Amino acid sequence: MIKEISIKKIATYDSTGVVFSGLKKINFFYGSNGSGKTSLSNAMKNIENFPDCNIDWASQPLKTLVYNQKFVEENFHQDSNIKGIFTLGKESTEIKNEIAEKKRLVDKLDEEIRRLRTNLSNKEEEYNANENEFIEDCWELKRKYDNEFLQAFSGVRNNKINFMNKCKQSHSLENKLCDLEDLRARSNKLFNGSLVKIQTLQSIKNENDELNVACSSRIFQKQIVGKQEVDIAALISRLAISDWVKRGYDHIHKSEGKCPFCQQSLPDGFLNKLEEYFNETYENEMRELANNVDQYMETYSNLETSIQDLLLNELPYIDKEKISQQFELIRSKNEINLELIEQKRKEPSKGIVLVPFHEFIKNINLEIERINQEIQAHNRLVDNRAQEEQLLKDEIWRFIANENLHNHEKYVRKEFSIKNAITGIKDGITSKTSEKNRLISEIEGLEAQITSVIPSVNEMNRLLKAYNFTNFKFAHTQNQGNYRLIRSTGEDVNQTLSEGEKTFVTFLYFMHLLNGSNNRDLITENKVIVIDDPISSLDSNVLFIVSNLILKLIDDIRNNRNNVVQLFVLTHNVYFHKEVTFHKKRSKGGKLHDETFWIIRKVNNVTDAQSYDTNPIKTSYELMWQELRSATQSSSSTTVQNLIRRIIENYFKLFGNISEDDILNKFEEEEKVLCKSLLSWANDGSHFASDDIYIEHPLDTNARYLNIFEKIFKVTNHHAHYKMMMGVEEADQSEIPHAQVS
Repeated sequence: MIKEISIKKIATYDSTGVVFSGLKKINFFYGSNGSGKTSLSNAMKNIENFPDCNIDWASQPLKTLVYNQKFVEENFHQDSNIKGIFTLGKESTEIKNEIAEKKRLVDKLDEEIRRLRTNLSNKEEEYNANENEFIEDCWELKRKYDNEFLQAFSGVRNNKINFMNKCKQSHSLENKLCDLEDLRARSNKLFNGSLVKIQTLQSIKNENDELNVACSSRIFQKQIVGKQEVDIAALISRLAISDWVKRGYDHIHKSEGKCPFCQQSLPDGFLNKLEEYFNETYENEMRELANNVDQYMETYSNLETSIQDLLLNELPYIDKEKISQQFELIRSKNEINLELIEQKRKEPSKGIVLVPFHEFIKNINLEIERINQEIQAHNRLVDNRAQEEQLLKDEIWRFIANENLHNHEKYVRKEFSIKNAITGIKDGITSKTSEKNRLISEIEGLEAQITSVIPSVNEMNRLLKAYNFTNFKFAHTQNQGNYRLIRSTGEDVNQTLSEGEKTFVTFLYFMHLLNGSNNRDLITENKVIVIDDPISSLDSNVLFIVSNLILKLIDDIRNNRNNVVQLFVLTHNVYFHKEVTFHKKRSKGGKLHDETFWIIRKVNNVTDAQSYDTNPIKTSYELMWQELRSATQSSSSTTVQNLIRRIIENYFKLFGNISEDDILNKFEEEEKVLCKSLLSWANDGSHFASDDIYIEHPLDTNARYLNIFEKIFKVTNHHAHYKMMMGVEEADQSEIPHAQVS
């Protein structure tokens, strides 16, 4: 069904155009000739030919049949065959019921497929929203790290989708996860600096070994004393005065035989005893001590020089603070050792233990080892720059993936759920479409068993006869599935039909086409119907027949008795509009729930349209009936005569072309007198003014003549019109010459 029609830039519709919205099952359009009705019907028939116009369907588009002058020109030629209308025959009720049931199932599947497609569209929008959210999450990381990782982002920096796809791929990388500072440093080195190889540092192992040897020499711990076999040795040892005696011995050769300490003459042989005590062994040990002290001084000096050189090196990898801490500890320990050495020099008889440096030197060497690892890594960058750049890029993307881990996990979970739902919906659409196609195939098979053009021919000829078109009829042609119009003699009508007859025959043909099709395979498809001014060129009496056919069509649509799901009626004729819009329930208020009313106008040569909550077309004819209804219920009766006369003149004489004599001839002799009296009474009442104060017709006179007035409509087969206008219950369908369209 059509929900909305937008018409613009055709004929009198300007670029702003007109929007017909809120359309229902039944839609009535009234407008004068040239206001834009036919442009609307042409657009509805072939909307694809009007690029600026649009039809908004509630579900899928349906076949739209349009009756207008163009339909007459395309489908009716008096000198050629007419396409046959295939309909379902009446001889197989079971098959027809089966077709109806299968068609109901097809409609149900159509609705389910439409609902699934709506759900699919919603899920696809949800999928795109999830994708867009993840794209923005990824792009936020790009903005955050763009300056630092410019080269790593190369190739995807200017496209959000490409960057997002790279982030997705990075979650599968197995590179180690590096910290940001490491990546920054390497990125700055590889991408921003000029790379040259660096010589590794020498450790201070040799100095360490030599210094350890010097510190651990036994001479420092040994008590250096004289020869113990000399008789003075026992006293010297007991008093522990070897160092004191040695200082005196060093001066005794200059003291001219006197003791350097007490100035007394030395005993005979004492000097020899001292010389024997401080013999060559003693001297050798002292020389060894001096040599070890010199070795210590030299190796320590070399150690200090090496450490100072290390601290002066400008390599970025050196932790100078750490090395300086160890150097300060070494120097402090050296001060202690120097004091111990000085003490040993003064008192060789006392042993000393020098403080070792190996722990501090070991820490420095460990730092040198770390620095060399950095240098070696740097040199590898120089030797394998391309590979190292790629490795760094992978590690940067691995870092980005880890930064984006939460967003990625949320995105993947949602994507998985949505994809499963989309797959399920698509499977459902495929399954239901397959089922629908199977049912359609079965319907076509069933229709092929009972379809025929014969029922349409028979029914159209029956209606022509019922409406007194007896000088021509439809007949089959030798070409199966076509019709031709012939006279009672069997001759083709050729060009002898009047314009009114041609129009009526074409409209009759159109009405039968609604319940069938020119194509055998499309008999039961749903349709939207547009009827544009069907009463052009028709005699006034045929106007009521056409109105009756359309009223029957409207009733069938409302009660779902055919394949028409929506109707549009367009007219410029007030009386035709009033006939086709009549419904007894509407007399109590506004429009019905399943209909719309529109007036189309042309203002300053531009079409405009307005919708109404009630039927906007009111006529003096309708007001006459309204006054008659009121007059029959009041005590004043003088206006009844004039109203009856005017109604008879309008309905029967002007529009029905039925004279008073024609009316009188419909009555039996005894009633003909009453009818003639009524007509005379009405004419008398219409030509003389009466004063209700002095003259009043008896109420029984009114009642008697009103009965005859109603009888006039009965005998002329227009009782339905009488009941419609008087607002009484709906007429029995058997009394109304409805077209029984099959």
